[in-house]
Amino acid sequence: MAALRDLQLAVSGRRSSKVCARCRQRKTKCDSGYPSCSACMKAGAVCRGFDSHGHQDLPRSLLRALEDQVTELERQASKLHHSPANITLALTSKLAQATLLADTSGLRPFFLSNTTSSVLSKPSCLPLAVCHLALKPSSSSGADAVQSQQQQCLSSTNLRRIPYAAIEQMLSNYTNIHLPQYPCVSEQYIYDAVGRLMSVHDGDTDAVLSLGIPACSDLTHYDYFMVFIVFAVSSLTLTWKNEHQARTASNAFFDTALHHLRLAPEVTDIQRLQTYLLLAHYANLNPSRADNWMCIWNATRIVLDLGLHKQASVVLLQDEIEEAAFPNKLFWCTYGMERSLSATVRLSLALPEDSITASHDTDWDADTKYASASHLYRFRALETEVHRTLYLQQDTRHRSRTDLNSWIGDIIHRLDAWLERATEFSKYQMLEFRMVQYGLLKARLFRPSPGLECRTAEDREQCFNACTILVEDYQHQTRRRRLFYPWHGVHNLFEAAVIMLESCWALRDYEPLRYQARHILAVTLPDCLTLLNKVGESWQEATLCSVYLSPILEETARAYSDRALAQMNADRIAAESITTGKLRKLLFPDGPLLWESRSTSFEPTKEDSADAHIALSLEPVVSTGTQEIDWDAYWEHVQDLSPIWTGAQASDVMKLSDAL
Repeated sequence: MAALRDLQLAVSGRRSSKVCARCRQRKTKCDSGYPSCSACMKAGAVCRGFDSHGHQDLPRSLLRALEDQVTELERQASKLHHSPANITLALTSKLAQATLLADTSGLRPFFLSNTTSSVLSKPSCLPLAVCHLALKPSSSSGADAVQSQQQQCLSSTNLRRIPYAAIEQMLSNYTNIHLPQYPCVSEQYIYDAVGRLMSVHDGDTDAVLSLGIPACSDLTHYDYFMVFIVFAVSSLTLTWKNEHQARTASNAFFDTALHHLRLAPEVTDIQRLQTYLLLAHYANLNPSRADNWMCIWNATRIVLDLGLHKQASVVLLQDEIEEAAFPNKLFWCTYGMERSLSATVRLSLALPEDSITASHDTDWDADTKYASASHLYRFRALETEVHRTLYLQQDTRHRSRTDLNSWIGDIIHRLDAWLERATEFSKYQMLEFRMVQYGLLKARLFRPSPGLECRTAEDREQCFNACTILVEDYQHQTRRRRLFYPWHGVHNLFEAAVIMLESCWALRDYEPLRYQARHILAVTLPDCLTLLNKVGESWQEATLCSVYLSPILEETARAYSDRALAQMNADRIAAESITTGKLRKLLFPDGPLLWESRSTSFEPTKEDSADAHIALSLEPVVSTGTQEIDWDAYWEHVQDLSPIWTGAQASDVMKLSDAL
């Protein structure tokens, strides 16, 4: 028993140095402030962490994320009973630490263990203010979970059974709409891979799992993964009449993709980066099936390890420039996803702006659909500038209120110019959510923030106008059945609702804007909560946001009624002080990204969705059943309301007639 206690203490006694790299080098005292210690903040220096194992500087956000993950793992381990039977667990923990510290670069399987796949397959996070809550499951949730798993089992992903028109439409949708904005893979590679897949076993992709891949095909399980993850993304974003069947088909494609990824014997670092980016893209579309934060964080780590954020220090030859062009696109794709995530969940930046020296591809600025990616990254740069200045407070140039107001005016001018240019991409069916992005960033400029808490009535009026733009555009996208990104939708709508609630609450005694505030309370905010419930149809936990905000909306509306009826008293004043505290916590949520440890059960009202249980299968379901989707009949229900851009038809590149 004494040996067991010593071993358990060795496992749990993790020594983690939180002294920043600058204070460590100067050998001065560090208060370990986050995101910057006092010494670095006073000196105007970038505060970076120090990895004692790798003996190198790292962004503070990476260290914070690692510490939060280790803390959560240790919390879960502490729940286990301390008995001699658990000594295996203690040894496993030590082996796991050694594995994480080992240099694992080069060729190796993508999933080193079943635990790796289960971590990535956890659902993405909700807004920080509600991520620690859990909806109370209803009695019918168990039956619904079984039914959901049965529906996944009855979904066929055998390409031999899918009509050629459906395959071509999914490929065209991905390569013409998604790929230019998220260049994670080569267009030529996708078409070539599909053509070769259809020539193996006469296109019977289910037979590959039992008979294997012929060596003469020059294919691997990784190629199969790439094709099926592309189909999973594309089938989910085509506008279907039966959205439930579309989601079922996408889930089946995703399960098959994960199964092939587990069978892939070796993948390179670039392939691993592509995989994380594709999984992150799918997680944004289907957040209940994958963890976008974990995928993006791992992609960022690979970018840092490979140095893709740095410009080459030597002059490259022409063939070397062409070879380096694709990793450069992967870096900027990672940059855009990491910036979006950091600004949304208020993380410090894993890639400091001053460390990025990689340049854009010159072709991205041309007047083509491929320039949409570069224009999207320009928006991320504006979003990052706002995040650094008003939330992380890293930009020391803007100190006084006058300087901040001048900077806000300048960035609004640049934001208006960005929106004008983004409108030109509508002919390619790209940047469809430009009004959402415009409205949200403008609201962030005028809402209370850590860098500028005291806002005027005029600022809150700007918040009303910006949030109204966001809600109305989401309504427009919902009517067109184009609400494809539920993770961003939930976070954006929740943040807009909080901003509007706080603005209405702050203006409850301000007569000039009372009419507009009452309109926001009566129309815009209920519409916003309705949209959150709409997203909840595809991501059930999203309904928690609406359920959580509804009582605060009622309390805010009552404050206006009390003033109209002159019913203010001591009890109401005390109740309003509580509401003020709630709104402040919503505006400035704090805490690590540990949304898997739900400590509080939150039960929805009868008016809200009764079923709040998410049926999550961590293991893929390979579909080989006989009761499958009738693709020929199903294809007649496809209703793509936005026409596909026909600048380059898929049939010009893809030759599958011999395989069908």
